[in-house]
Amino acid sequence: MFYTHEDVVRLSQRFRRMPCEVSEELRGWRWNEYPLAPVYPFKLSVSDIAGGFCETGRDVYVRYVLRERGRPSDRVEMGGFIHRVVSEALRTVKSIIYSRGLVSGEELRAEMAERGHRVLRELIGGAPPKLALNAFNALWSRAINTYASALDRVRSKSQYLSIDGAVALVAPALAEYPIDGSLIGLTGSIRVDELLPPSIIVEVKTRGLKPVYDIGLAAYALAFESQYEIPVNYALLVSLKFNRDYSDLLVYEKPVLISDQLRQSFIDRRDQLAKMVEEGVDPGMPERCDPDCPYLHVCRGG
Repeated sequence: MFYTHEDVVRLSQRFRRMPCEVSEELRGWRWNEYPLAPVYPFKLSVSDIAGGFCETGRDVYVRYVLRERGRPSDRVEMGGFIHRVVSEALRTVKSIIYSRGLVSGEELRAEMAERGHRVLRELIGGAPPKLALNAFNALWSRAINTYASALDRVRSKSQYLSIDGAVALVAPALAEYPIDGSLIGLTGSIRVDELLPPSIIVEVKTRGLKPVYDIGLAAYALAFESQYEIPVNYALLVSLKFNRDYSDLLVYEKPVLISDQLRQSFIDRRDQLAKMVEEGVDPGMPERCDPDCPYLHVCRGG
């Protein structure tokens, strides 16, 4: 979530201890060959494939075939808000360093706190205001503590770093990193929550962890490989577990190996959903509906 250069090193060492062999035909740069080449012309988003709302994919059918609009629950609205806060915290710390140079950690704390009061209203969207304020305070204070400490460590090593070099060490992540997914049957602009150097894909989740989220990471990895022809063998899921009133949180990391099996699962899911949309076939209801599904009002009525 709020990663520094030390975290990049830690994650890289952790990944190195996870052996990974990937078949050449399942690399993203083989996008125009079987089995990765898209069978159907319809382009899906990663959230269509791995949103985690519906086991049968009926949410995708309702969205694209029935053309119904979703009604996000408060929990989903909070998830979107939390993602915006994480991205804004990263943007803010970089902005401060670029505009003010290698300030002290205390100066960074004060500047981030001041800016935080101004940005909350811009980020809140449809999230419940009280819960949003609590979540914002919890996340923003964590960001302040993390980045201020990192900046002090960087300053202690050298006062002569370039601004770019300092930013790369304090806040190396690129938020909302855009990737062209069109070569592998996805939409032309998909966005990774965070990209850490050299090519660590990070996705932040606020509704627990589900197996389908791993397939989403495979989608991003394959899209990245198709665009840059750089192998992506590992990625990271970050689960944010808030308490009931969103005033505190725990952070869990799940390293994911982008294996042959996971890549094939993406291909199967992509082709299944694209066929469903192209042919207009209703996949039917799942055994259990997710209470946060934005299309409950369509499937259940009301």
